[in-house]
Amino acid sequence: MKLIIREYLKTLNERDELDVLVPNLLSQMGLTVFSKPGRGNKQYGVDVAAYGKIGKEKPKVYLFSIKAGNLSNQDWNSGNKNDLRPSLDQIRETYIRCHLPPKYKDKQIEICLCFGGDLQEDVRVDVTSYEDKYQEENITFSEWNGEVLSSLIEKHFLREQLLPNECQSLLRKSLAMIDIPESSQQYFSRLTHLLTNKEFKNDDECLKAVRQLYLCLSILISWSKSENNLESACLSSEQSLLILWDKIKKYYNIKKKNKKVSGILELFRFYWMLTLNINNTFLDTKILPHVNKYYGLSKAIKSICPIDINLKLFDILGRLALYGFWNSFIFTKLSLEERDGDFGQSLIQKLHYYRDAIILFISNNQILYSPCLDEQAIDISLAVLFLVSLPDTKQFIHTWLSGMTKSIGFQLGQHLIYPCIFKDYEKLIRHPKNMSDEYRKEATASSILYPYIALFASLFDLKDVYKDIQDIKNLIIQHCNFQLWYPDSTSEDLFYTNEDLHGSSLSSLNIKQDPEQFLADVLNVCDSEPYFKELSAIKYGINPIILTACRHYRLPIPIDYFKFLIKTETN
Repeated sequence: MKLIIREYLKTLNERDELDVLVPNLLSQMGLTVFSKPGRGNKQYGVDVAAYGKIGKEKPKVYLFSIKAGNLSNQDWNSGNKNDLRPSLDQIRETYIRCHLPPKYKDKQIEICLCFGGDLQEDVRVDVTSYEDKYQEENITFSEWNGEVLSSLIEKHFLREQLLPNECQSLLRKSLAMIDIPESSQQYFSRLTHLLTNKEFKNDDECLKAVRQLYLCLSILISWSKSENNLESACLSSEQSLLILWDKIKKYYNIKKKNKKVSGILELFRFYWMLTLNINNTFLDTKILPHVNKYYGLSKAIKSICPIDINLKLFDILGRLALYGFWNSFIFTKLSLEERDGDFGQSLIQKLHYYRDAIILFISNNQILYSPCLDEQAIDISLAVLFLVSLPDTKQFIHTWLSGMTKSIGFQLGQHLIYPCIFKDYEKLIRHPKNMSDEYRKEATASSILYPYIALFASLFDLKDVYKDIQDIKNLIIQHCNFQLWYPDSTSEDLFYTNEDLHGSSLSSLNIKQDPEQFLADVLNVCDSEPYFKELSAIKYGINPIILTACRHYRLPIPIDYFKFLIKTETN
């Protein structure tokens, strides 16, 4: 396990990775962390500052200057603003004299050179000479390299009493099976449940579990990157994020938050940022470079079975839209000043990039006009929701939905590959197994796909699309039960873990009526049922968690999301 941790530490970036791990490690060791990395604040060389005792040593102030990877000559004093020596000079000359809190002024100080890799031989003499020259009676130096950090992590995060051998075994198995993502994800899922599937006696236990899970996910992500196979990390990060939210959501309701509670919430924020980053990496490196190629991603599936291509492309469509939402969510959390800054503007560019990518993706892969599975309404809904949140997309949405309804109508009429309710893969690859009306009735017994398309048509005044749905229902699948899904009183307890069925459906929707009345019927349920608003992720303003649960567990998107759009459309 120590070798695994060492390899993981070498891959960490300084910002938002190593500087997240170090303060949590120090807190787990019992030190008081009184300064953490922050954006926009001048730190005078100090990335992390803590006070306390390690082992049998006397209490000290520990001042960390953190660098990524190995420390070589080019990272020491090469003229780069991020070099380590200038940071150490700032600590000695400015931070200790002017910024160290008064209560620590008379304490012993240890300046810690912290890096995830090793100290390279070409800089060892320079570092040692510097430490000897500037060491004083109350100021000493120490090196926290990958060996030191991995030993401390193993002792304070992963020792048997904290992370049982079964959990360590599951982590190793998850890493070993990265090339078989479904198996790797199953092992990590079991690890997640072992760490969180209990009632924590106090805030300390909860914080410890969150730290351990964060570390385990970080190691999985690092390993996935090194193996150039990110699928397990993407799937595992989503599920563990949802399960973790179910455990820590109660802390959002505490008005006076102590340090432990604040630490839990802060680490959870880093957790969903970790989830967002790995999924962004997957999309940015594996998907987005190929969306402009005609049938590029369809061919990349490397399957002669059209069902395989269909399933994978709609899955990718849902991911693109979901993480477009996550990036949009981050933008909404920025201040007006931050939105105008470099980071805010880069987010706007990313959102437009995702919008354009989805449009190109659909345009260049015509199979996305022909869903084969009724539950692909989830991915279509995510895409429509994301696209309509950005300018210059209404015409494309109309073109896409119109092409989709015409394609589906033709497929149904000719008994070709039309949307069905089967989820078993063996049934899907044989679909349609014959051209009889009896089989078609069985395969289309109910649907959420057609009501969602009718909802979009009603919302955006797409009369031709609505008419196509009416014709499909009245002329081909009169037997089909059109229905929509809504959260119910049990949803809050089950939404994030998917341990059981929950929610309620509005069945036998009347598509014969005009679009305005259809829309009114759909929305009346939202107005009469309070359960969506009572979902914790909605109450506490982290609504992409609900969309993540819907995509990951294959639940229909709550209609309330479209209600907000309706207000926008009618104003």
